[in-house]
Amino acid sequence: MIDLLARVPALGMAVLLTLVAACGSAAPTAPAASASVPASPMTTATGATAGPSLDRNAGWRADIAMLVPGMAAIHPNLTHGVSRADLDAAGAALAATVETATDDQLMVGVLRIVAMVSKAGCDAHTGAYIWGSGTYPVDSMPLRLWLFGDEVVVVDALPPYRGLIGSRIDTIEGHPIADVMAAIDPIVPRDNAQTVRLLMPRFLLIPQVLRGLGLAEGGVVSLALTAVDGAQSNVDVQPISMAAYNAWAGPYGLHLPANPNVLYLSLIDEPLWWKVAGDGDTLFVQYNRVDPLPTQVLGDLGNALRAPDYARVVLDLRHNFGGELSALDPIQALFEDPAIGAHDRLFVLTGRNTFSAGSLLVARLDKDTDAVIVGEPMGGCPTIWSDPSDVALPWSGIVVSVADDVAVGVDPVDPRLTIEPDTVVTLTREDWADGRDPALDLIVAAPP
Repeated sequence: MIDLLARVPALGMAVLLTLVAACGSAAPTAPAASASVPASPMTTATGATAGPSLDRNAGWRADIAMLVPGMAAIHPNLTHGVSRADLDAAGAALAATVETATDDQLMVGVLRIVAMVSKAGCDAHTGAYIWGSGTYPVDSMPLRLWLFGDEVVVVDALPPYRGLIGSRIDTIEGHPIADVMAAIDPIVPRDNAQTVRLLMPRFLLIPQVLRGLGLAEGGVVSLALTAVDGAQSNVDVQPISMAAYNAWAGPYGLHLPANPNVLYLSLIDEPLWWKVAGDGDTLFVQYNRVDPLPTQVLGDLGNALRAPDYARVVLDLRHNFGGELSALDPIQALFEDPAIGAHDRLFVLTGRNTFSAGSLLVARLDKDTDAVIVGEPMGGCPTIWSDPSDVALPWSGIVVSVADDVAVGVDPVDPRLTIEPDTVVTLTREDWADGRDPALDLIVAAPP
């Protein structure tokens, strides 16, 4: 059998997303009445103008005063997981600390208030992604991290830290890594627990976040690490600018690093591609972005899916963090064809990066086909608060993404925070280091 390889050129990086811990609440329901919109985005609830003319304390107070009303003016139901009284009280408590708190402590306080909105789940589109848009000055350690179980592992690094790749981080500035993650958890936006696991590394890497939580001081960040062979080391890591970090790791920066020698990591930046896998009886389709696709490509994929040569079709959505919901229908229709999605012929791979429109696709295939879901639980809910708009806090430069709609998978009141796989397969640190894909290996090894 000749390997087939089809690709669509990458159409650009989607807007950053968000997710976090399962807090067991209902999915989005009918929108509640929104609060009134301030007359101008530069006007706070007190009427002060948050801009360069204000001194530092007045500027922070103006930003904090506009935060909750600004979010309420956009979100259809800002209080779906937290009361307005609690949000207002948190804002008042933060404003009371302006004179004594550092800028980083106030920035973390803003992130904490925003994350309160999504604490019940399914609202990771509402979040303050401090590494993305906005002008609040943040840096990053020049590492990429991934959570394997409870271990935080360096999976990529810039020189002079490439020798750390594969090592586990045990402490940050002397604090056990579990304690650091526990301190960060309340500032992480979330759909479910998998979202937290996905987003945690980017927060861990930002010195200003660590300082704002009282976990670090200025300058280098000291790490204690354990290598694969058990050797322990202490390394002082010099942060780099966020612009330099994003130029290296990408503005999203939440995937495992691409690896041309490992099938599932080989073409992460391609929206859609497919190839014969296993012994030639498996068609492996990786769908990484919900972007509009050329009609010719969709036709070619349809022909490949209907070919009688394949005992099984694997749809890999482990890198699919969403995109344009309107672009989902053509792909959904292909895989809902009874010739493809019936009789346990279709397998869907999910993981913590399966989010937004990607998670809605899983929900629909789970309902309308006989697909077998394999891998980790997805990072997105089956029904989500979606389509974010921004609230820009003009003095601090913090930009807050706020959901302004509901996107439905199969049920507008779906109570699930994720969809549990039929077969849970977890990627271990050793699997990643050795280039193994245990989820795909399990599928292709099964009898047709």
